[in-house]
Amino acid sequence: MYLIKSNNTFYLNRIYFVLNQIGIPITVHDEYFLYGDISFEFNTNFLSIKVNKIDHKFKLPIELNELVKVLLDTLQLFHIKLDQLQFNPIKETLSDDKKSIKLRNTHNLIIRQAVKHKEIGINKIDLYKTIWPKDVAIHLNKLDTHLTNLKNLLYEEFSYELKYKSLHGNLKFLIN
Repeated sequence: MYLIKSNNTFYLNRIYFVLNQIGIPITVHDEYFLYGDISFEFNTNFLSIKVNKIDHKFKLPIELNELVKVLLDTLQLFHIKLDQLQFNPIKETLSDDKKSIKLRNTHNLIIRQAVKHKEIGINKIDLYKTIWPKDVAIHLNKLDTHLTNLKNLLYEEFSYELKYKSLHGNLKFLIN
């Protein structure tokens, strides 16, 4: 998750809504593992966006599409270390020194949640609802199948063994 901040609470709430709708992993709380920071600083005539250490300045008013494009382009530059792999949640890719693979959306969401909750774990039902928010009936065997498929994919492509343990309906991914 990227922690978003701003000097303007009104605009921060609007930006959060838009970025969340397009699927950028963001939060306004720093209680999870964070990929980095995105700061929006509003001045009278300018908007400054700082993503980690990359700075962009825009004259106001700005087209929302332009802002989102620049932000997405910038976020694609960053990877999250996942043991010996590099995870890019925006591109939905995993890579090592030799190759890169495009993940299915379901696998990308599972890895996002595994990284986000790596310290405390995540309830299986909460993970299920994150991946399939519109499913009325929860079938945990569906989640178990996708976890197994992801585990097999990572082993086949990278010889990486995704380890996790399940205790009382809580999943804890054993990743660094």
